[in-house]
Amino acid sequence: MLKKWLILILAVCLIIIVPAVGLMDMMTSQRGLPRAEDGKVDLSGWDYAERGAATLNGEWTFYPGRLVDPADLTEKASGGTTLQVPGAWNDAMPDGPLGYGTYRLEIDLGQSFDEDFGLRVSNVRMASRVFLNGEEVGGSGMPSEDRALDIQKNVPYTGFVHLSGTKAVLAVQASNFSYASGGIFDSIVIGPESVILLDKQGDWIRDFASICGFFLPGMLFLLLYVLHKRELPQLFLGLFCMLTVIYVLTHGEKLLDYFLPNMPYMAMLKLQAVSSNLIYLFLIAYMDALIPGIIHKRVLQGYASLAILGAVLGLVLPMPIFSMMESLLLSVAFLSLAYTGWVMIRWVKKSAEDWYLVTLGLMSICVFILLNLIYLIAQADTRWLAIYELVLFVLAQTVLLIRRFVRAFADVERLSGRLLTLDGLKDEFMANTSHELRTPLHGIINIARSMLEGAAGPASAKQRENLAMIMTTGQRLSLLVGDILDFSNLKEGRIRLDVRTLHLPSVVRSVIEVMTYTLENRPIRIVQECPEDLPGVRMDEDRLRQILYNLLGNAVKYTEQGEIRIGASIDGDQVKVEVSDTGIGIERERWPDIFRRFERTDEALGMEGTGLGLSITRQLVELGGGRIWLDSTPGEGTSFFFTLPVSSSAPEASKTGVLAFAEELHSGGTVPEAPEFAVADAGRVLIVDDDPVNRRVLLNLLATAGYEAEAVSGGAEALILMEEKPGFELVVTDWMMPGMSGLELCRQLRERHTLAVLPILLLTARGLPEDIRAGFEAGASDFLSKPVDAGELRARVRTLIGMRRSAEEAIRTEMAFLQAQIKPHFLYNALNVIISACSTDPDKAIDLLIELSHYLRGSFDFHNRDRLVPLQKELELVEAYVALEQARFDDRLVFEYEADDLVGVFVPPLSIQPLVENAVRHGVMQRSAGGVVRLEIRDTGSTVSVRVRDNGVGLAPEDFDEIMAGRMGGVGLRNIHRRLSALHGAALRLESAFSEKESGTEIGFDLPKNLVLQ
Repeated sequence: MLKKWLILILAVCLIIIVPAVGLMDMMTSQRGLPRAEDGKVDLSGWDYAERGAATLNGEWTFYPGRLVDPADLTEKASGGTTLQVPGAWNDAMPDGPLGYGTYRLEIDLGQSFDEDFGLRVSNVRMASRVFLNGEEVGGSGMPSEDRALDIQKNVPYTGFVHLSGTKAVLAVQASNFSYASGGIFDSIVIGPESVILLDKQGDWIRDFASICGFFLPGMLFLLLYVLHKRELPQLFLGLFCMLTVIYVLTHGEKLLDYFLPNMPYMAMLKLQAVSSNLIYLFLIAYMDALIPGIIHKRVLQGYASLAILGAVLGLVLPMPIFSMMESLLLSVAFLSLAYTGWVMIRWVKKSAEDWYLVTLGLMSICVFILLNLIYLIAQADTRWLAIYELVLFVLAQTVLLIRRFVRAFADVERLSGRLLTLDGLKDEFMANTSHELRTPLHGIINIARSMLEGAAGPASAKQRENLAMIMTTGQRLSLLVGDILDFSNLKEGRIRLDVRTLHLPSVVRSVIEVMTYTLENRPIRIVQECPEDLPGVRMDEDRLRQILYNLLGNAVKYTEQGEIRIGASIDGDQVKVEVSDTGIGIERERWPDIFRRFERTDEALGMEGTGLGLSITRQLVELGGGRIWLDSTPGEGTSFFFTLPVSSSAPEASKTGVLAFAEELHSGGTVPEAPEFAVADAGRVLIVDDDPVNRRVLLNLLATAGYEAEAVSGGAEALILMEEKPGFELVVTDWMMPGMSGLELCRQLRERHTLAVLPILLLTARGLPEDIRAGFEAGASDFLSKPVDAGELRARVRTLIGMRRSAEEAIRTEMAFLQAQIKPHFLYNALNVIISACSTDPDKAIDLLIELSHYLRGSFDFHNRDRLVPLQKELELVEAYVALEQARFDDRLVFEYEADDLVGVFVPPLSIQPLVENAVRHGVMQRSAGGVVRLEIRDTGSTVSVRVRDNGVGLAPEDFDEIMAGRMGGVGLRNIHRRLSALHGAALRLESAFSEKESGTEIGFDLPKNLVLQ
């Protein structure tokens, strides 16, 4: 507490006593100053060495509306009047403040001089030239009686001239066409050259000190805001300081003209207007952000509106008009300062925290207001003491904010300590739990191993394999426990890789399969160029996939279209992998930084990213014993290269199913045949997995549930087996396999079988949304996550097979329903035709009876209704039906048939005859003259095309849509469409329909040849 009081006492001295001493010194120095009277000033007895330059204040002779030649002012000219300097000439000018005039002052030096004297002119609005004894000393701008030739500029300047004698005449030509008040507004001082230079240096030092006093804290506050954007007080106080810097640069010595000499003076006036209006707004905004709720919202909004309006008016209005509001703006500024002081008083009353710093800021604001009032009332030059007070205010607020940061940092340190303690307890709990799990796991593994080695007597082959599976599962669980123990090492940067010998092309293929489905129809092609005969590489499989995902994802992100290639080649004792793209490229100067953390190339493109991907990739590559680099050409693309150590051993199986027992099976162990106790008709399942342990586990799980299961080790073997032994009701396949992956197997199976005919269950350890989407788009029916749960596996297998059988049953039911649609009147008509022919043409009657028997036998054949039938058999049914109808309708029905030479083609039963019957009954026979029905069957290369056309009454497209939707007509056409769609991926289509120019209908379908050739 004592320390705070000492700081407060010292600060009071700086805030109050120092300005008070300055004021007293100023008032003392003003006593005895020579003052001009009636255009003359007496400097007799003025000691320049002790008292500095002499001020030339008082009554000057003024010639309004005239720029008198200095040569004519050696003697006092007529037409002049007296005017106070410093002061405005507004009342003395005939036409108001705008115009021009000449000031004259006779100076009695009091003694004879023969040396260089100087003049220092600070503020003559808005252009001036100064002459001493007729010789020009200096100027700012160019006053002229012609407004077009006048150059307005008002910056301080210093000039020197050689004086001889005891008398001097000072003349000042001035003009003002850009402000609401004109004249000489600051004292003009005179003195020997050395004295004037010393006075100029003092003014420059004062301005530079003020600029530094605001600029450095302002930059500090703005940097703090950039680093910690939630702290609005830093932003507003920083902007307040920067606007004060602009204010200082455009007032006093107007150093902005020194730094930017070619800057138009009107722009400087605009900067003065903007900074003067906004500077106090940010002061109030700072107080509001520092003490939320202490400033009334309406007050803040009202003042913000006034300040912004003033700044906008200063920018858009001409300066002569805007400067008329100077008094109003000054009043608003004083009100804002007074309100800020009142707010600080309220804060001191409400809170004891940092009360002394708030008190210091309050005193600074109060003294600042007092000094400005003295300047306005007593015409004493207190402006720089006021700036000094603002600097002290900013310093007090700097200390206040720093103390807040220190307290916040202390809180963060305390919380971090607590979090580290809790994190350590969590790690300790995980480590202890893992140790506790490891002991019983090792017991299980060792007991199973001892029994496998015959400790409890000889074991049968089946028992040995079950014991081996127990041991393998225990070892997998042991690895999981080891992963949990490794988690604590990650805190210290020690990552343990599960380095194994990997087949690089298989890993690359599995990654590409997933990445392909993330392209979202973008015109990008990912090409693998890794030779299959590459030697194995030593690396952690998961980390290698992570590296490839990062590099491929980076390539896809920055490639709009083109190719992304992944290649690999042998480079000494390492394999060099290249991932190249045709994207935007990277500038060469950025290459060294691209692998650094948080380094991003996507900011300019509006993309999102963290900049960690390539950094992590580099660490993983280096941890695996390799290195990574890049080569890029902007606009053409980028290539990333990394190396992996070559392994001397053959690649191992995927770690989803490889442990000690797998190695034992590869080295000579045998896998027994599937169990022989399968329950009949539970379902036939094909298992595809490259891991023998996984195959055996799946076979056992399905066999004990009554399924007839067979297993193969790869996708190619699965396709061959399904050709040799058709009839599998479900395929269960692993995703990650060498050669043909599970995803590629799904695609090829879908080319041969639809979802309803052959469901596929995909086993995978992946759970990302893009992985699941890729699987479904490739043709998978369902997913099952590894490790496999026995109950879940059996439930999914049972559900998928049940759905397949339900679909078959639905189609079978619809087939029976379709066969039941043979209309009784068709039989009556056919029999009547045959009876009538018996007496007139017995041979024809016999032929018709034979055709009727063929028709009925084909329609009621239930044995193969859910399978394909030979095309010839379906055509025989068509011929029988047409023969009966032609016997009935004679020449009214013409049937044409044309087909390519199609051998070994099978089609769905009752798929063509109903179309011909529909064309006869609802097409040509609806016309009194009858018509032609034409059947065409063509080989288009990839499909077998079936088309039935008639020239009957026609079928409107909207009626066809209604029939397909079940809202119109019978079930014949709709049944054919459903069977084609569900079992063969085809569809019944209306090719042409009724129109005004042409009547008739053409309807048909296309069957893929790979599904109809047997």
